[in-house]
Amino acid sequence: MPHITLEVSANLNFCVEQMLEALTDICQKSGHFDAAVIMSRAMIHECFQVSHQDVSAFASVNLRIRPGRSEELKAALAARLSDSLKQLLDGQQASVRTCITCEIQEVDIRTRSLTFTGDS
Repeated sequence: MPHITLEVSANLNFCVEQMLEALTDICQKSGHFDAAVIMSRAMIHECFQVSHQDVSAFASVNLRIRPGRSEELKAALAARLSDSLKQLLDGQQASVRTCITCEIQEVDIRTRSLTFTGDS
């Protein structure tokens, strides 16, 4: 089930695919989504402003998951996701100072619908 939405400022476009791959990989290897279909997407914002402590870029991760996981587990997963983006950007030696945020939201499965199309 997990749905990863990565929103980034356009000045991080050079590594957005790597960022999305890193986030998906963490979810796959976490052991919490074994049989799940992980859906990941990235949104690049051409028009943006960041005005905090010389920051000129942002990456925001929203992970939507089914309920039932502890607050500690969700906090640890959010930290791992954020850290992976920091490491990736540090490894790229990105010259742009970036604010990275991560939020995990639980989906209300009572009101969620899931359908597949195409041949099975």
